[in-house]
Amino acid sequence: MRSRGYVDIGAPSWGRARPPTGSYGPDASRYVRTGEGDLIDICEVNSDDRYAQGPYTCLACGHLMVPALGRTRKHHFKHKAGRPADCHNETYLHQLAKMTLFSVLSEAIRTGQPYWLTRDRPVVCSYYEEAFGFSCTAKRVPYGTDLTTMFDQVAVEAGVDGFIADILLSSSKSDARMLLEIAVTHPCDETKISSGLPIIEIDIQNEDAANRLRDGIDTGFRCTRCHNLPNPDTAPHLCKTPCSANGLALLLYKSGKVWYSELGVGTRDEEQILSDPHLIAHAIVDIRLGYPTRSWKMVRDHLGAFLVQQAFEHGRTIRSCLVCRNNGGQVNKHDAYCMAKDRKVWMSSSAIGCTDYDPAGDRDEAIHVLGSLGGS
Repeated sequence: MRSRGYVDIGAPSWGRARPPTGSYGPDASRYVRTGEGDLIDICEVNSDDRYAQGPYTCLACGHLMVPALGRTRKHHFKHKAGRPADCHNETYLHQLAKMTLFSVLSEAIRTGQPYWLTRDRPVVCSYYEEAFGFSCTAKRVPYGTDLTTMFDQVAVEAGVDGFIADILLSSSKSDARMLLEIAVTHPCDETKISSGLPIIEIDIQNEDAANRLRDGIDTGFRCTRCHNLPNPDTAPHLCKTPCSANGLALLLYKSGKVWYSELGVGTRDEEQILSDPHLIAHAIVDIRLGYPTRSWKMVRDHLGAFLVQQAFEHGRTIRSCLVCRNNGGQVNKHDAYCMAKDRKVWMSSSAIGCTDYDPAGDRDEAIHVLGSLGGS
């Protein structure tokens, strides 16, 4: 006799459509090995014939497992006689990842379906190439390699050059090889890495991480590392909106003034500076992405080389404290000590109308005076 309030709903609908969403128990595995030695997910087990692909055994310890398809906890496999002390989760995850990789790679090779190794490769933008000889490699894009086009053989725990690979990919048509190494608690051995063998090392910390291997290997995840693999070829590209670049503009004016300005390449700032009607020569050097910090020594070296070139190669008139014999050294970023005036003066423009201006007589002397400025 049925108790009051009981309604006969037949076989529970969640058993047919979707399992309950509660938590796992302490002895719970999503995957086991079937009687045929294949990997099976608890989601693939039919509640009406739950032992059809059994007997099921644990990936870690090899003991018998049974499907638990109850109403409260998530469906899972558990040890029939209780979990033994020597059954460890790290062994389970290691075996799970190896079996997953072997299964999906074997199937991909057999059916001709791609299995992708995704890596980042640099994009080389030549936007600044023609004008400044400068290419940008700041951007990277995902690049996929179908491993089945390189390898047609896959083996578990195979020997190679004195090492044992978790998964070994090889080719019957060439000497190409690749090792897929699973790291749960122990990273890949340094001796194996230093052998020069191409290795992809994959950290696996849970079942979801192992399950993602069905979709390919993505080295964009921090849990995946490549050892001894050649870098992917760069991808040529021309950005419509290029990265911001900053250059050091070296400027010579009709007055003989020589100075510098840091400017954004291709900006209105650059256009205004270079369109000055009093400017007779210029050079833009040290072009870099972003907004770099340049030391005075770097600026001085570029400015000095430009000044010497303009004065002694092109014969242009230079009036600059930087090459004056009365320059007693740098005081700060903008000032130098003038020995003739016994005080500090503006390095950029004080020499223009100076009656004490005494420039270096030749290239070597100019380089010597520039070198005595000091500063960092």
